[in-house]
Formats: sequence, C-alpha cells, structure tokens
Amino acid sequence: MYLSASQILAILGSDRFSAFPARDNGPGWIEISLANGSLALLFPEIWTQAEALDKFLVRSRAGYAPVVLFGDDGLFAELHADRLLGQGEVSLEILPLSGPRLHTILTRHEALLKLRRHAAEEEMVAERLRSEIDSLNAIGRALASERDIGKLLAVILERSRHVTDADAGSIYVVEGDDDDDDDDAVDGRRLRFKVSQNDSVALDFTEFTLPVSRESIVGRCVLERTVVNIGDLYSLDPSSSFGFRHNRDFDERSGYETHSMLAVPMIDHRGRVIGVIQLINRKRRPEAVLAGPDDFARWVVPFVPRAEVLAAGVAAQAGIALENAMLYDEIRRLFESFVDASVTAIEQRDPTTSGHSRRVADLTVGLARTTERSGSGRYAGYRAGVDELKQIEYAALLHDFGKVGVREHVLVKAKKLYDHERELLLLRFDFLRRDVELDIARKKLEASGAAAHAALDAELAARIAELDSVVRLCLEANEPSLLGAGGFERLADLGARTYHDARGEVRPWLTPREIEALQIRRGSLTGKEREEIESHVSLTYEFLCRIPWGRTLRNVPEYAGSHHEKLDGSGYPHQLPGAAIPIPARMMTICDIYDALTASDRPYKRAVPVDKALDIIASEVKAGKCDGDLFRIFVDGEVWKLAHGGSRSA
Repeated sequence: MYLSASQILAILGSDRFSAFPARDNGPGWIEISLANGSLALLFPEIWTQAEALDKFLVRSRAGYAPVVLFGDDGLFAELHADRLLGQGEVSLEILPLSGPRLHTILTRHEALLKLRRHAAEEEMVAERLRSEIDSLNAIGRALASERDIGKLLAVILERSRHVTDADAGSIYVVEGDDDDDDDDAVDGRRLRFKVSQNDSVALDFTEFTLPVSRESIVGRCVLERTVVNIGDLYSLDPSSSFGFRHNRDFDERSGYETHSMLAVPMIDHRGRVIGVIQLINRKRRPEAVLAGPDDFARWVVPFVPRAEVLAAGVAAQAGIALENAMLYDEIRRLFESFVDASVTAIEQRDPTTSGHSRRVADLTVGLARTTERSGSGRYAGYRAGVDELKQIEYAALLHDFGKVGVREHVLVKAKKLYDHERELLLLRFDFLRRDVELDIARKKLEASGAAAHAALDAELAARIAELDSVVRLCLEANEPSLLGAGGFERLADLGARTYHDARGEVRPWLTPREIEALQIRRGSLTGKEREEIESHVSLTYEFLCRIPWGRTLRNVPEYAGSHHEKLDGSGYPHQLPGAAIPIPARMMTICDIYDALTASDRPYKRAVPVDKALDIIASEVKAGKCDGDLFRIFVDGEVWKLAHGGSRSA
C-alpha cells in the first residue's frame, strides 16, 4: 500500500502512534517527535528543493534529527536521491509503505536515538571523569613541585576551591602533639589559621590560633578525622547533632555571608591530621561574584557529594605534600644549622676572621642577583634561580672550611716568626750579651791599668751595640712588611756568625729556619707554610664531596673548591684556566678578596680603605687574574656595600 504524506499524517494521529506525534509538517515533509529527538520524513516533492532540504540536512548532522527519504526505486534513480546519502543522518525507504512498517521505522529510530543519547551521556561522564583525573594529576604535580610551605598552602587552597567551585576558603595547620587517645572535646593541639582566599571580597588577615575542640567546625574535622559538610550555616540548629553554632562576627564586619561550608582534613602517612582545608560557599556558576544578599541567595548552593570526593582527593595529595614540605623545611633548617655550626668551627680556629664567611656569602649572592639583573654585557643572559642562589650561598659560607685541617699556629701566624721562636731568639741574644759581659769582665781581671780598662769598656759598648742592632734588625724583619735596603743580605751574613753555648757547642747567631722566615719578601708565611694554608681549598673540596648534596646542590663542592683559581691559570689548587672556572667561583673570588682587604684590623694586617681595596682588585683584573665584567657589576651595582651593613633590594 502506497502511503502519501497526508495519509501518514492521518496514521500518526491514531492511538497506535500516540508515542510518535507529528511536531510539524509542510509540503513534502513531516517532522515527528521522538523521545530523544526528532525524525524528518521527506517525500519526493522536496528532494530537489535545495533551500528547503538543507535545513533538514544541517540538523541531521547533529545526530539527533535523522532524515528518512520515502519514494520508489524509479524516483530515487530519476531524482538522484542517492546523492543525499552521507550528508547527514539520512536513510532511504522504498514505497509502498504499510502502517506496521511505518511503526517499525519510527520505533527503530527512537531506539537508535536512545542508544546514541545514552552513549553521549556516558561519554560526557567519562570525559568529566577524565577531566577530573587530569585535574587531580595536575594538582598532584603542582603540589609535589612546591617546597615553600606558604606557597604550597596557597596552591592547595586555590586548587581545592577550583575543583569544588568554592567562592572562598582557608587553611588551618595543626600545631603540637596529642598523645591522649580519649574522646575529650579538647586536646593539647592548636589550629593555626595560615591562608585565606576570597573571590568576592578583598580581605586582610593575620594568623591566629584556636584550640582543637568540638565547638569549632575545623576542630571537629580534626578530632573525627572526617569531612564536615554543612549545607547552610545560617539555618543551622545549635541543638542539632553538629553541636556548634555559626559565629557571624566576621559576616557582620565584612558584609560577606558564610552559607555552605566544607571542611576536609589533610592526613599524613601516619594517619595524623596535620591540617584542615575549609571551603566556603559553593557557587552555581564559578564566575559569579557574591556582592550582596541577593547574590548569596541566587548563587550559593550546598557542597554536593561529588565536591566532597574531589576535595578529599585534593586533601589526600595535599596532606602528603604538606608533610613533605614540612619535612623538607625541617631538613633545611637542620642542614643550615649544620652549616652555621661549621662556619663557627672555622672562625673559632681564627677569631680575627669572625664574620668573614657570612660576609663573603652575602656579597657573592648579592653579586649573582645583580649580575642577573644587569641585562647587558657578557653576562646579560646569566640566570640564577632559587636553587642556584642556595648553592652559591652554601659554597661561599663553607669556602674556608678546609682551614680546620690547617695547623692552628700556621693559620693564625701574625709575624714571620712564631711567638716561641721570637722568644728563643731574644733569649739567645740575652745570653750573647751576658757572654760578652763575662768575656770583658774576665779580660779586665787579666789586664791592668786604666787605659786597658777603658779600651775594654769601649769594646763592651761596641759589642753590646752590635747585638742590640741585630735584635732590632730581627724584630723589624719579623714584621710582615719589606725590609730596608740591605736588610735581607745582612740577615744571611748573621747566619755565619757563631757563639759557644753553655755546653761549649758552636751555635749560629741565627738558625737557618729563622733566616728563612725573616727573609720572607711578602706577608708572614714561608713557602711551606703558604702551601699548607693553600691546602685548605683542597681540604674544603674533599670535605664537601663527602656530603650527599643531592641534585639541586650538587655544585657546592666545585664552587667552593675553585674560589682561589685565577683566570690566567696562576691560581690554586689546580691552576684552572678561565674557561674552566665556574661563574659563581669567579664571583666568590672577587668577594673573598674584597672582604679580606677591608675587614677589620688583624694582627698580621691593617684594614684597607674601600677605594684602595677596589683599586687592588682592579689591578688583579688588569693582570688577567679576576673577571673584569663581574668586577664592573660588583662596583657599578655597589654590591660591595653589603659587606658594610648596606641594604640592597633583592
């Protein structure tokens, strides 16, 4: 039986087709309502009407408004209806058409639409789950990468609010321990209010603490180690099972209404609650701003179970991240205490250098920061991140640690002779004076006459004067400065002068060791003593290499062990060429020299004025020993002021 469009319309009006009412119709077409969309029945009259046909094809491509073409084989071929296939959800049905067959067609399409709708909904759920999992994974990565506790808490709160559509929130950190396992309302711990965020109002907050008690929402969250979800604090009955009332003081002061609230505990790996995430006012639309009572009534809704799950997922990761950050902070403080103790040990070996290591660290870190900001010259691209600055600081603080392996009397040697050597030399010449006096007295006993005695008195005065002259020369030569003309040659000659000691043995006026020391051209150290002092760099490197610095601090030994290298290869301990010396070590070289020159007076040197100290380093730059670009930044950026209590912005 051939059914026309009008006949099909009549059939659709019968009780049997009540589930498939005609939504609309026109010349050559009928649109039927299905449970999950619509179905367009198109007859030959419209197949060639491009404009009328196009609206149905466009809708069919969306998948919920399929098209069925009704006609016979001849019409399909004559009107080229097969061209429409593939342009959307289009199928062909051959006439004649019976009522039962029409019902089957409609039923089939409705079933297909239901399946497609169900699949789409499942895909939406799956996509939402994928998005939430991706979001939680991203949150986990973000939390794992942050070691600063303050920044970490801010990230935890921001991500928790994001996944739950919370307008505001805060984080409390648990302080103290509670070993009492009873179920008392109050224990020995306290909650410190650490972070607050609010998208609708700008608020200033200060830290405060409150006891862990069942009288507060966050306290209940800690004690019961579970999520607390309150749909509307304004309608909360104080006599309810919650057992607490909402304090509206904050709301009244700020004009902000706290309605829905979700408190989620952060738990560490041992099952202890170490903090609470408190989320406030879940919004229907995340972008909504809660500016007045109408906004709160319109947009604020309770936190749904899904929000609880997501917030708990963030809190689970946050608890571990916070625990790790706290542990990292404890380790950092412990390690920095070790570094400070090491610096103290260094300076106790030589109290006159007290503060040197800290000043060099401040100067070097300051130079690194200034170099990063310079933006021009050879180091325009230099970058020093947080980890690099920490490496530089530790390396500079410990750059002299190897001095603990240098003999103390060498380390603090102020004169060319050690104190006991100087005393022995003076005692020797006291003995020589007494020996001369005894010799002259013996000669006087053997001689007679005033003239002979007068001659002996003159000889005594001359010999004593010579001894006094030698002593003065030795004391002058003992100072860490250059002698006058001929002084070194005279010292060598005195090594050939001898006397007989109390046992009759022949002894030199000056020992080879004394002559070597007194003939030192510069400073107060002999060659061997200078080698021993210089060995502190190698000892520093060896000591620091024994410490497991980890990936972020692995360069500390190299930086500290290269601070006495010079660009021309004349430094020590390895005579490295300039290209092999790390940039932080070059910075440390300049800062170490500057502080050594300008530090307060020491027994073996006087403090040098700033201008002269800078001129001395400039001469080292000119000689190719120090880095000229870094020295220019050191001077132009006034980094040197950091050694004198000057404050500069970081």
